[in-house]
Amino acid sequence: MIEVRIPKLGLTMENATLIEWRYNSGEHVKRDDVIAIIETEKVTYEITAPADGILFTVVEEGTVCMVQELIAYIAESPEEYEQISGKTAPSTPSKEKPLVHEQVNLKEKRIKASPLARAIAKEHGIDLKEIKGTGPGGRIVKRDVLIAIEETKKIPPEPGIQKEPLEVIPIRGIRKVIFDNMFMSLSQSAQLTLHASASAEAIVRLRDRFNQVGKRVSYNAIFIKITAAALRIHPNINASVEGDKIKVWKQINIGFAMEKDDALIVPVIKNPDTKSIIQIEEEMTELIERARENALNPDDLSNGTFTITNLGFSGIEYFTPIIRPPESAILGIGAIRQEPIVKDGKVVPDKRVGLSLTFDHRIIDGAPASRFLKTIIEIIEEPMLMLVEGENRT
Repeated sequence: MIEVRIPKLGLTMENATLIEWRYNSGEHVKRDDVIAIIETEKVTYEITAPADGILFTVVEEGTVCMVQELIAYIAESPEEYEQISGKTAPSTPSKEKPLVHEQVNLKEKRIKASPLARAIAKEHGIDLKEIKGTGPGGRIVKRDVLIAIEETKKIPPEPGIQKEPLEVIPIRGIRKVIFDNMFMSLSQSAQLTLHASASAEAIVRLRDRFNQVGKRVSYNAIFIKITAAALRIHPNINASVEGDKIKVWKQINIGFAMEKDDALIVPVIKNPDTKSIIQIEEEMTELIERARENALNPDDLSNGTFTITNLGFSGIEYFTPIIRPPESAILGIGAIRQEPIVKDGKVVPDKRVGLSLTFDHRIIDGAPASRFLKTIIEIIEEPMLMLVEGENRT
């Protein structure tokens, strides 16, 4: 038999919540099939089958498990599965909980349903316990759930009910982390936002030049490099509060906010002040791809000292970004738009970008914050300054 345990995904990881089993006990799985979904405080991760065999699950969905805790077995034969499932309890290390009959009975009572049927039922708020399965062995399949959905539509609403939820979303996992962090951010800091705009003509030309020589880069990579250069000039912005002390960090680690599955995550680029824009772009691309594949580990989202968030893709010009605890500031970037400006007494078109700097007024005063934002603007308008001011400084 082969054990399946909670993997350690990063140095800071201690536990994870088992969110979903993709297969039921007794079902055959293939090597590398996704058999379970777990969530840490920072990431969602897919656990795959280490070998072909028959799955026997040990813990229930929703259980908080410690790193390396046993969660399932893969039986290599029907006979071995029989042994695991209760005829005789398999031997386990002393630190593990043995498989007792109560656990076995609980598993035997588990609702049998296909992964697709479960997904459809969850989406429509259908309780699988109320459905009679017509699949092999009484398993609930897609058509059973669809019939149940149609039946619920025929039930007349109770009198007096004025509203009903379209969807009920549990606050857990990454959403729970966002929920708690945003509340903590606003309730435990004195946040103030400064708004300004800069001419984006120079960085538009810079990005176009990269693209012309076959080195495609995003505006986010350019903004990360610019921000890192500005933080070297204004190190007190690169700070956090810990207890009754303000810590100004030697390292610059910049997170970039991104959306994944309707949740906000912030992968972190380490030491971008020492890297080229192309290196930053390559790291960002890798982190984004791993995020989409649920392959990020907690270290990819840890130890940030500053964050940028870009809503330019949606046409937003200015907004009020919320600081990511325990950092002291965050830079919001808006859309690049062509606007009329007065230059040398004439009205001319100019590509402009909106900037919104939110900072913790407990740590940073208004004047230093405005000087930092002014430096950001100066480097945006003259990118060569980031090479002079931002590199080779400690």
